[in-house]
Amino acid sequence: MQQGKGSAGMVLIGVGGTGCALLPLISALGPASIRLVDGDTVEAGNLPRQRLFAPDDVGKLKVVAAMERIGPVAPGIHWDPVAHFIDAANITAMLEGSDLVADCTDDLAARALVERTCRSMNIPLVSGAVHGHQVQVITCHGADHSRRREGFFRGRASEDQLGCDMQRVPAAVTTLTASLMALRIADLLVGGDGLAGVMDLVDAEHGRWMRIMGPDAGEFMDTPIRPSHHA
Repeated sequence: MQQGKGSAGMVLIGVGGTGCALLPLISALGPASIRLVDGDTVEAGNLPRQRLFAPDDVGKLKVVAAMERIGPVAPGIHWDPVAHFIDAANITAMLEGSDLVADCTDDLAARALVERTCRSMNIPLVSGAVHGHQVQVITCHGADHSRRREGFFRGRASEDQLGCDMQRVPAAVTTLTASLMALRIADLLVGGDGLAGVMDLVDAEHGRWMRIMGPDAGEFMDTPIRPSHHA
């Protein structure tokens, strides 16, 4: 992307577990604007995993509550809370004018819709997904606009992949997902490729990290995550 981080407009889709963990990280990067997109409201059951919210936020729109929490510590950012779920009819308007999209949705069909739209609009996309203790992060349409999610997946998704039961996802896993996304976003904001076309797969439960370098070449690195003796 050509914009500097101080002039970039970002869209964050999904203010759930991953989105709540990501928002403080990307606001610290100093973008010009952040559009928050989510049609949901804060529920008491969200609080253990969505640490951005407090008990007095219950019943509020998530996009409004998130803006109220982060806005005071990021006064230079223009906030645009959009209290709608994305669909085929509104997705183009949701992404219009943005320089970068962060997708934190927990639905496979929604992620596919976001990816297709970013591809057609030539907008860099950083997408993070969780399933149990497993993390998936990918950058599409960065410096290499040919990189697509479909190249990493074959066949049809199973029923348990179509959505995610976030009650079964530890907060540490969504935090890890957000951290990996934020590193890619930071690189994009300073003119890097954000690891475009590279997928990180992390099994947090068993301490394994696989980096798939390219869907065509089939290159990958499968590395156990071990504690450092120098820490």
